[in-house]
Amino acid sequence: MELWLLIAVAAGIAAVLLFRRLTKQSFLAGRVPEPLDVAYASVKDQVSFEVFREVLEAIGKAYRMDPRLIRPTDSFSELSKADSWVLGKGEDDLTAWVDKKGLGRPTRLQTVLDLATWLQRSTSPPAGARG
Repeated sequence: MELWLLIAVAAGIAAVLLFRRLTKQSFLAGRVPEPLDVAYASVKDQVSFEVFREVLEAIGKAYRMDPRLIRPTDSFSELSKADSWVLGKGEDDLTAWVDKKGLGRPTRLQTVLDLATWLQRSTSPPAGARG
């Protein structure tokens, strides 16, 4: 009886690890690491390079993927699917990163670019402010 239980637990763990990997691979399928400055070119009029890089690196760290594989148009819905097999750990880590910034919580962000532009607006001094 104990042997069957051990086999069942091992098979369950193997299935979770396999499906976790397959889900992330399907999200990243066909992507080639792209230098951040190349990915930034399409959004340079919307956000600074420093903020763009910071956001992609934070997302990469949170979701345990190479930031060079993340695109500004990637949705958080897609990232959540890739993260679902680790019970939303990436989403939790990204939320903790935002909270650590002390800027409050953004509302209704759809894409990576949305997060970058929100961060840009939240950390920029108000128009007309002098330093």
